[in-house]
Amino acid sequence: MLTTIVSFIIVLGILVFFHELGHFMVAKYVGVQVEEFAIGMGPKLFGKQYGETLYSIRLLPLGGYCKMTGEMPVDDDEVKQEEVELYQKAFREERCLFQKSVWERFWVIFMGPVMNFLLAALFFTLIFSIYGVEVNTSDSTVIGQVFPEQPAYEAGLRDGDKILAVNNQKVSNWEELAGMINKNPNQEITLQVERDDQTFDLNVVPRLDESREVGVIGIIPVYNRKSVNIFEAIWLGIQRTGIYIYGLILGLWKMVTGQMASDVSGPVKIAQFVGDAARAGMLRLMEFAALISINLGIMNLLPIPALDGGRLVFLGWELITGKPIDPEKEGMVHLVGFVLLMVLFVVIMIKDIRSII
Repeated sequence: MLTTIVSFIIVLGILVFFHELGHFMVAKYVGVQVEEFAIGMGPKLFGKQYGETLYSIRLLPLGGYCKMTGEMPVDDDEVKQEEVELYQKAFREERCLFQKSVWERFWVIFMGPVMNFLLAALFFTLIFSIYGVEVNTSDSTVIGQVFPEQPAYEAGLRDGDKILAVNNQKVSNWEELAGMINKNPNQEITLQVERDDQTFDLNVVPRLDESREVGVIGIIPVYNRKSVNIFEAIWLGIQRTGIYIYGLILGLWKMVTGQMASDVSGPVKIAQFVGDAARAGMLRLMEFAALISINLGIMNLLPIPALDGGRLVFLGWELITGKPIDPEKEGMVHLVGFVLLMVLFVVIMIKDIRSII
C-alpha cells in the first residue's frame, strides 16, 4: 500500500508539473501575469512567493493549476480587494490573458497537453537509452507484462510470474502456453504459477478475441533487448509516443462510436496500476508513466468545458467569427463543465473502490 501511494503521488506530481509548466512558460513568454503555479488541489500545504508568482504545493495530489490573471472574469463584490487591485494593475499593463491575441492564448492553453506528449517521449527515450530496444520475445513462460483490466490481471497474475502448467499440463515454452490459452475461450482454466520461489494456482477465464477467434488473457512474454545510442533512443522515443497517441485516439473513437466497450478508470484504479508497475521495476513504471502522460494530454484536448480542449473551442469560434465570446458567459460554461466533471470524477472513484473491495 505504501509503495502504491508514494509511487502514485510521485508519478502524478511529475505529470501535472510538466502539464502546468507548459501553460506557465508560454504565459510568461507572451507577458501574461501568472499569480500562482500550484501542484495539487485544495488547501495549501506550503508555498513560496517569487516575484509576482506564488509557487505552492497543495493537499490533494490530484491535479494542479496555473492561475493566470484575466483567465476568468473578476467580480469586485466577490473577491478580496488585493485581488481586484492585482487585476486592475495587470489590465493597465495589458497583462491579462484575455488581452492577448487569439494565437497567443491558443499556445498558452495548447502547450499544457503538448508538454505531456513531450514528457512521454522523454520517458521512452530514457527507457531505450538505459534498457535498450525490444528486438524479439523470449521463449520462456515468464510473463513480461500483464495488461490492466484484462482477465489475467483480474485473476491476480502480475509481471514476472512464471507459468508452469495449464490445467495440470506442463508448459515448457511460450508457444505451448499461448496455444493452451487460445483454445479455451470463455472457459475457466487453472494456471500453476511460480512467484518469488512460491507456487500456487490461479483460475482465469480467457476472453474471446473475435478478430482471431481465440481465447486471450492479456499477457505478453519478456522481450529481449539490444542497446542503442542516444540519438536512436530519442528518435525511437518520438516514434513510440506517436504510436501510442494514434492507438489511444483510435480506441477513444471506437468507444464513442460503440465499436468498443467503454471502461474508464479513475484515480483509485490508476493508483493501483502505478503501484503494480512500481513493484515490477523502474522499466515498467516509466512505461506506464509515459502511457498516463499521453492519456492526460489527449483527455485535456477533448472539447469539454473546463478542459483545455473546451477553451480551444471558444478560441476557434473567436478566430472564425472575429469576435470574442462574452467572458462571463464563457466562464459560466466552464464552471458548469467543471462541476459535471467533478460529479463524474466522484462516480468513477466510487466504482473503482467497489471493484477493489
